[in-house]
Amino acid sequence: MLRRHDSKTCAGLREPYHRAALQEPLYILAGIVAVGVTAQWVASRLRFPALLLLLMTGLFAGPVARTFGLPFALDPRAMFGDLLQPLIRLSVAVVLFEGGMTLKLTEARRHGRALGRLIASGLVVGFALTTLAGVFIAGLTLATSATLGAILVVTGPTVILPMLRAARIAMRPATLLKWEGIVNDPFGAILALLVLELSIGLAAHGDASSSGILWTFAWTGAVSAIVGYLAAVGLGKALDRGSIAENLKSPVILASVLVVFAGCEALHHEMGLLAVTAMGLVLANVENHSVDDIRHFKEQVTTLLVSTLFIVLAADLRIEVLEQLFGAKLILIAVILFVIRPIVAWVAFAGSDVPKNEVLFIAWIAPRGVVAAAVAASFGPRLASAGYADGPILVPIVFGVILFTVLLHGLTIRPFARKLGLAAKSGRGILIVGASMWAVSLARALEKAGARVVVADTRYRRVSRARQEGIEVHFADVLSEEATMDLPLERVSWILGATEDESYNALACLRFAREFGREAVLQLTPTELESAKSDMSGRAPWGEAGTYRAITSRYWKGHDFKVTQLTEAFGFEAFREKNAEALPLFFVKDDHLRLIEAGTLPPVGAQVVYLS
Repeated sequence: MLRRHDSKTCAGLREPYHRAALQEPLYILAGIVAVGVTAQWVASRLRFPALLLLLMTGLFAGPVARTFGLPFALDPRAMFGDLLQPLIRLSVAVVLFEGGMTLKLTEARRHGRALGRLIASGLVVGFALTTLAGVFIAGLTLATSATLGAILVVTGPTVILPMLRAARIAMRPATLLKWEGIVNDPFGAILALLVLELSIGLAAHGDASSSGILWTFAWTGAVSAIVGYLAAVGLGKALDRGSIAENLKSPVILASVLVVFAGCEALHHEMGLLAVTAMGLVLANVENHSVDDIRHFKEQVTTLLVSTLFIVLAADLRIEVLEQLFGAKLILIAVILFVIRPIVAWVAFAGSDVPKNEVLFIAWIAPRGVVAAAVAASFGPRLASAGYADGPILVPIVFGVILFTVLLHGLTIRPFARKLGLAAKSGRGILIVGASMWAVSLARALEKAGARVVVADTRYRRVSRARQEGIEVHFADVLSEEATMDLPLERVSWILGATEDESYNALACLRFAREFGREAVLQLTPTELESAKSDMSGRAPWGEAGTYRAITSRYWKGHDFKVTQLTEAFGFEAFREKNAEALPLFFVKDDHLRLIEAGTLPPVGAQVVYLS
């Protein structure tokens, strides 16, 4: 009887226990991280905007689940309490630091005038027009509307950088959008804080406090920028001198970022964002190999933080606040997307040498990200507590802009860029590193088959000879950051290291492996096959027949690169029987370039490129 009683008791408690377990912080944190990373993985496989999945996940797990009383409902305020805002701000600091580490001054010098105009236009024109639209379209108070205008100056590196990487945009518009997103984020947050404090000061004290607020912002901003600069210089020297152990470099940098951010936040709210961005920018331009390793670590940490942040921020929204996002508020969001952003781009590039297709592309692409969401979540309640009744509407409007920009821009960036000629069709182009006689002959054969070919070499005589053959060729060292800015990488999906220097081939493949993927980076097999594994950074698909020496020897003995189209009557097996000594390399079918390796069977209609 006792056992039966215990069994019934346990059965009765089982369901409430499991329901309570789902609310344990341990399970919630593990679930957030797992779902966030899964969303990133799914998005990368489907070529879908990851942040859209993260936002939808957060909205479902937060306001929707709480409304319907689902057991996995997520309430960040109840879970984290007073730690929520500090955790968000520290995460944003790391995100902006990593964004600053992607900025190269060589890019700014190359596109300096256009870049400066775009940033200035966003800060001035974008802020003014959004403020006016908020007042006259949505009926917001001037204080709330101006704060909204300042927040939406930012364009979000957490959103734009993954979009640009996935869509493979031409260098200049990609550079302009990247710099705009990273530079405007801290300045937009500081501008929003300035507007907020001026609004609060005017409400409490009238005009008397305005000059004091402006002076405080000026000196704290200058000090924060200097602190970030000095911290980066100090870390750079420590890395140069080997003062930091190899296994401690990334932790030391991360801890330094958090300390610099917290120290400058002690000077003034949001100044830490300016300091860590400056810190990342300076470190990005330090000539030190350790910085590249640190940059990779920071990218991985940032991906994890962004995955978590978007879910948490979306889950923190309240359904009653989202219900306010209709009527005039939706019209305001549409005006911001379809009217204000194009005006910002037009003002920025009017009379410049930026081509019309690039202006149109920049006029459309301006997604907002985690910094806008975090600032809005912090400033909305402060406006309300200062007496501005419409302060709480700040959060749903900003999240509405984020949701629509991530959705519309994320889904259209690839087709729109292709329509404007700023992105290539996937799989059709190849960059051949090395302009030897046989490499040029291979390039001609690939073009004949329908591929798009770019050849790069560091020897001017070879470059000139290849150009005379009608090949698109660049006099460039592909290991140089400046040189790769001139290469049309947006038209390339394959890399072939084909120089006589095996080490250079390996370095070239290593240089592009992270951007194109290891499977799309090809390297001639090293001559010494026993050392191939240690000398390889790319794939060697053609084995012993694919060494530079073997191909060169065959070429000078009279072999050449040819193209044959497969038909129903003459398939690949018949081709191999007729050309038993041939080395099949690639085939082109339906505007896609494909590699031929062991087990590959090109389909009927394919153009096979081979060494006869």
